Amino acid sequence: MPKPYRSRNNIATAVRPRPAALAALAAPVATTADGRDVTRPFVQGLQQPRDPRLLRSVDWGVYDKILEDDQVYSTLQQRRGAVVSRDWNVVPGDEDDPRSVAAAAALRDNLLRIGWDRVTDKMLYAPFYGYAVAELMWEPHNGLLQFGRIHIRHARRFRYNDQGELRLLTPRNMIRGEELPDRKFWVAAAGASDDDEPYGRGLAEWLYWPTLFKRNGVRFWNNFTDRFSTPTAVGKYRPGTPDTEIDNLLAALQAFATDSGIAIPDGMAIELMHVAQSGSITNFETLCKYMDGAIAKVVLSQTMTTDDGASLSQAKVHAGVKLEVVKSDADLLSDSFNEGPARWFTDWNFGPDVAAPRVMRDVEEELDTKHQAETDEVLSRTGWVRTEESFRDTYGDGYERKTPEDAGAKPSAGDERHASFAADDPRPLYVYRRLLNAAELLEWARAQGFRTALLPEELHVTVAYSRRPVNWFGVGSCWGEDRHRLVVEGGPRLVEQLGEQGAVVLHFADDRLENRHREMRRMGASWDFPSYLPHVTLTYDPGEVDPANVAPYRGRLVFGPEIFEPISDSWQDSVREVSLAEAPSIGPSPDRTDRLVDGLLAAEGPRIARAMTGDLIARIAQAQSESDLLEILRDGAGIDEQPLYEALHRASFAMRIDAARSSTSSVEGILP
Repeated sequence: MPKPYRSRNNIATAVRPRPAALAALAAPVATTADGRDVTRPFVQGLQQPRDPRLLRSVDWGVYDKILEDDQVYSTLQQRRGAVVSRDWNVVPGDEDDPRSVAAAAALRDNLLRIGWDRVTDKMLYAPFYGYAVAELMWEPHNGLLQFGRIHIRHARRFRYNDQGELRLLTPRNMIRGEELPDRKFWVAAAGASDDDEPYGRGLAEWLYWPTLFKRNGVRFWNNFTDRFSTPTAVGKYRPGTPDTEIDNLLAALQAFATDSGIAIPDGMAIELMHVAQSGSITNFETLCKYMDGAIAKVVLSQTMTTDDGASLSQAKVHAGVKLEVVKSDADLLSDSFNEGPARWFTDWNFGPDVAAPRVMRDVEEELDTKHQAETDEVLSRTGWVRTEESFRDTYGDGYERKTPEDAGAKPSAGDERHASFAADDPRPLYVYRRLLNAAELLEWARAQGFRTALLPEELHVTVAYSRRPVNWFGVGSCWGEDRHRLVVEGGPRLVEQLGEQGAVVLHFADDRLENRHREMRRMGASWDFPSYLPHVTLTYDPGEVDPANVAPYRGRLVFGPEIFEPISDSWQDSVREVSLAEAPSIGPSPDRTDRLVDGLLAAEGPRIARAMTGDLIARIAQAQSESDLLEILRDGAGIDEQPLYEALHRASFAMRIDAARSSTSSVEGILP
């Protein structure tokens, strides 16, 4: 084994071959042209197959007789029908390219018009013969060059020459064949073990001997039945009987086989001879059944879909093998069509740089809906439910959810364990958080030159907007310290207008909102956009302000708790904006005042407390009784005695003094 290339640091590096060596690597060496293939005889002109029976056949019609067998016809029809019965679709080669999407739509309409299932059914004889050939009849249609019809021709009419080009055999040109136009014929080959066999290796090669043995077995079976099921008539005549009378006796014996009564010359006799049976009729029956089983294995890779099986478990195993055969046939035909006609269709109508569409068959194992329903019931007990889209994909159409009245009706005694509340029914969901410090954001918007903005109570951030019905209670509520109040500070900010006439929004980033959005998506909620980016909508009328030139708001954003509401299709009718140019100064909000006070206390708390209380703490420490304490507070703080007295008792003032005594030495000795 050669060692990998290593650098001085013992790190593997890529080494490209030189141009001459690269050209040699790209060129084919083990070609089949010019007699270089030792596995087949070299005959100039047309390539010969490796199948010995086809090699000795003049027109390759040796396998046509196999199709006359009833078991071959039945199993082959079953195999083809299993593919044709599946749904098909045409998908774009590049979903992000509008031209590829248009090509897929045009090709799908074309195949629907010409009957793709009919073409598929006939081309699926490729696994039987080894290859199949179709002639494409191009025609202009709706401004495109489309398939007017696809004719499937008999494969034995075509051969490949030494250069791998398809040729048509005609009575006048059986040696080299007639040259065919490019992109006119579509060939699908199957069964070959390598690429050196252009004709494939068909199932007919392996069906030849089972069908031959079966035909001979049936013939011998008929002879056996004819000989031993009815007695043989024997005519007797005397020695010296003239030949004319012997002929009359033979004629009488022949008439005996069909007539109920005959006449014979006098002196002659006819007797019935029963031949002793030396064999068993079941031997022929066993032989034919065995050959039928062999045929089924060759065509279907199993026997239990054509004959009686021994058990359900065996039938499931055999059915799985058959499904693999169906997938193989569907993929074989789709791949050959996608590489040939689908590519040509795209080149001529949309350009060679456009990804060609792909024709695909939906060949998937059918789901056991009973088992799936039992699994869904178990999951529902743990709080997990299917979305409407997932339910339709699994169980199909034709189902209707119960109305809330039906869901809320009192169940019978036997159905109580299946009862559910209407509140659990999935429904569209809109979740948002209101902006609590809206005044600060609107003051910033005024300073930036915006003429109008949404009302303060309309400013919010959207957490989820699910058109797909979802269980609200399954989604649950936000938890943790941000459940009632979420503060966003710092991070990237951007002012942007969504579309040419869209809303002007303030984008910001927050992991908590994004995680909550992803959590709702995992619970089945939908989202109309490829990604989620938190934002606050400012206005729908930016006026002369260019949002791209606006410096984003850098202050903190304070949002309230989550609010759950149903989706309203007429939400735009309720949008209201306020004029920032004519409105009076909004001023600092209570939230801003609280923030300023909190910051001041955190920085200058002790000094501010001393300035506000003076020597009040020292005088309280010298109090000897409750009356002294009330007198000090009344004189020092101007507090009414009776309300203060009642408040002290209600708040367990003595306990608070004990707590203060343990935390500071300045209040020791307040209580006796």
